[in-house]
Amino acid sequence: MRAIRLHWPTALHLALLGVSLLTLAVWDPATTAWFPSCPFYAMTGWLCPLCGSLRAVHALLVGHPLAALAFNPLTITGLGMWLVARERTTRFCFSGAGVALLVGFGLFRNL
Repeated sequence: MRAIRLHWPTALHLALLGVSLLTLAVWDPATTAWFPSCPFYAMTGWLCPLCGSLRAVHALLVGHPLAALAFNPLTITGLGMWLVARERTTRFCFSGAGVALLVGFGLFRNL
């Protein structure tokens, strides 16, 4: 099996990330109409595993970690894990166990 190679971000990547985070910190996705809504939710009425991720990151950026966990605990814990161990977390996300966790979380949140 070949190892996943992660490349350091370029200045353009960092600038885009900064602008994205600043935009998400300033405008609340729950009240701003131009943030995209979930197409899976729009078609089925079910929450996908990533529904609430924009609201969760916004809550985290403005200093409300408990609200962030309430919006989407999978995104927030995954982000924390990725910040600590990027390569290992990336490998897990694309493994069978990672996909099973994503599907299980999606089913669980719709019960």
